[in-house]
Amino acid sequence: TILQDLKGNRIRIGRLKAPLELKKKQRVILAQPGAAARPGEIPFDYRGSLKVIKKGQFIYIDDGSITLEVKAVGRGSLTCEVTAGGTLKERKGVNIPLAHLDFPPLSVEDKADIEFGVAHKLDFIAQSFVRCAEDVAAVARLVKPRHPACRIIAKIEAREALENLEEIVAAADGVMVARGDLGVMFPLWEVPVLQKRIIKLCNRLGKPVITATQMLETMTANPLPTRAEVSDVANAVLDGTDYVMLSGETAAGKYPAETVRMMNQVVKYTEANS
Repeated sequence: TILQDLKGNRIRIGRLKAPLELKKKQRVILAQPGAAARPGEIPFDYRGSLKVIKKGQFIYIDDGSITLEVKAVGRGSLTCEVTAGGTLKERKGVNIPLAHLDFPPLSVEDKADIEFGVAHKLDFIAQSFVRCAEDVAAVARLVKPRHPACRIIAKIEAREALENLEEIVAAADGVMVARGDLGVMFPLWEVPVLQKRIIKLCNRLGKPVITATQMLETMTANPLPTRAEVSDVANAVLDGTDYVMLSGETAAGKYPAETVRMMNQVVKYTEANS
């Protein structure tokens, strides 16, 4: 079984001559593609309207390791103040949680990737940053006529997805609780409750649900997980999740096989004793 993960409408920092050291209270300017960038401005690849971004909103870069506050919205650029500094590298992801960003349902890259998935008869296609049922339908229109057996998984990670959760779950073949970006779009302490809410709704509507991200993160570099991570996996099972997913632990970790065995042991024991 093969699952294809679409990139989705993700904003990224553009090309930099060298990494930038951003310090707290420093003023920086993010410039859109096509804007007349001046020396010192930081390029980012969001092409939609900047009117949806408001003064006072926060911008999180590289999964929140760098935070900016929007101070002014210009024509083709955002003037920001650094509230949490760090080393900024090119191509890092950018999240603006409170802005309803101006994106098409599918990027040009996603459409090309869907063509690849359909041509190779992949089993599942996971759609990133789903906002509403129409986003799911846009993928289905490209996939189902030529590959009806393919199942579309809606990744719940955007704020809008929680506002339209029931219609998304109803439209998709399955759902993924994508806790990585969910933990950037929402305060971290809200993620466990959101996870339980999503799983409960999927169970009620009879849709399979995957819980993903940092489940056994320690095993990326260590042969054993923490007790908290084991509890996290077990509690996802107790919540009613159908699948648990490994990411960096197996993609780039030192102990991929051991991690799979550990997760399998936790899942099987929890299911047999609950």
